[in-house]
Amino acid sequence: MNKRLLKVAVTTALAASIAVPAFANPFSDVPVKHWSYDAVSKLAQAGIVDGYGDGTFKGDKTVTRYEMAQIVAKAMTKSLNNDQKATVEKLEKEFATELNTMGVKVEGMQNQIDNMVKISGDARVRYTNVEDTNDKTDLRTRVSFDGKINNEIGYNARLSASFNPSDNNQTVGVKLDTANVAFNALGAKATVGRQDVTLGSGILFDDRMTGLGLQTGALKLFAGNNTGTTTNGTANAPEHMYAAEYGVNVMGGKITADYLKNGDNKAYAINGSAPIANGVTALADYVKNDTNKASATAFGVKFNKAGLTVLHRDADAGVYNAYSSSDVIALPTDVAIKGMEYQYDKALTKNANLNVKYQDFDNMNARTSAAVNVKF
Repeated sequence: MNKRLLKVAVTTALAASIAVPAFANPFSDVPVKHWSYDAVSKLAQAGIVDGYGDGTFKGDKTVTRYEMAQIVAKAMTKSLNNDQKATVEKLEKEFATELNTMGVKVEGMQNQIDNMVKISGDARVRYTNVEDTNDKTDLRTRVSFDGKINNEIGYNARLSASFNPSDNNQTVGVKLDTANVAFNALGAKATVGRQDVTLGSGILFDDRMTGLGLQTGALKLFAGNNTGTTTNGTANAPEHMYAAEYGVNVMGGKITADYLKNGDNKAYAINGSAPIANGVTALADYVKNDTNKASATAFGVKFNKAGLTVLHRDADAGVYNAYSSSDVIALPTDVAIKGMEYQYDKALTKNANLNVKYQDFDNMNARTSAAVNVKF
């Protein structure tokens, strides 16, 4: 940093400092008759400049950006008038990177960052094999955009693109997965528009809905339309859905109760998890479809350190619906199943993980999947 900028910086820091009288020469290399003597002396007394350990100021020495940021940071703590604030704010923007590195929050810059659209996403490569039938590989990429309309209203939108190499058409499907606004209403967080909805462990509902979502504390409420299904290549119109969920933490574990009216189906579920040993968690699920009286249970354990989950599932035909999936292998909706499910999860590196699942149930061929998920 050149001497001219140093002179401007010192003068600015002096203007930002509190009024203090000049005391005895604080630095041995700043003569009393030097033009900067009074300024440097007052800055030292105000605690804005410290000099070096040998008692010198080294005014002719080139100032690094980090050293300048230290001066600005100290000036930011002083009582300032409007003109002084404007000057310091300009310096804050210039040295924002260094100030943030020092852990100093630059309010103007921070507000700009907070108001920027946040872009994030994930990508997945998945291989699925059904015993004695077929195997396939599919790819999916999703990009999310989150931002603020104002201090009270935020918005979210997500684009999803999928590709199945085994598809003879070799087409890439791109769709708008989510598009919603969120705001606080009477103490509850309200989300209006197309949004993700997962009830409990995802058995009742794990899909998207277009409508209204409310959350206050541990209670969640949803009302809107589901996404519609496809039967033998024919698209079915979306149906009305209403749902509620309440979760409570108990002695280190969690219990969640859910209710869903999805089209003509009415169902409820309760699931829980609880630590039973060091690094081992017990899991349980119960689902009841009130419309056809079908039910399902799942019991198992998760070995957290090993990343292994073992479940025994027993489900009647028709207990699940087309909107319940585990995002890796969806459970069947039309046949009774009974058997074991194994899942292995491992972090490959930062923001990348491997998920492997194997299902061996009665009345269906064994299924295996392996997926690599990456977040960015």
